[in-house]
Amino acid sequence: MSTRAEIHALYRNYLRLVRDWPADKVRPRRDMKQVLAQRVEETFRRPLEDDNVPLNMTEAKQELEALEKLLNNEFKNKYPLSDKILSPASNPNYYTRLVSALGAAKDTEKKSALAKLFGK
Repeated sequence: MSTRAEIHALYRNYLRLVRDWPADKVRPRRDMKQVLAQRVEETFRRPLEDDNVPLNMTEAKQELEALEKLLNNEFKNKYPLSDKILSPASNPNYYTRLVSALGAAKDTEKKSALAKLFGK
């Protein structure tokens, strides 16, 4: 059985990971960061409050390690995308325009409803 100190140390590592996780520009109201924060709270609340509630430390450590690999872009660096995928022959500027549109959507999201309506 895990000690309270081990659970607390793992909890702090999860909180650091959630803090460092980037916000999702595509789904600002429901992104991975929010899901992770909620899951960490649900997973660790009872084991930290009550010593009789078990926590599978092995599984929690494996999940933390996998999330850290995603956060550090290990798979993106290990398996880079080729130019053929990033610039398809049928529409070579597709992803460039998509990223630009996401940036523009982020800017318009901050405007008030009347500013959006009148295009200001």
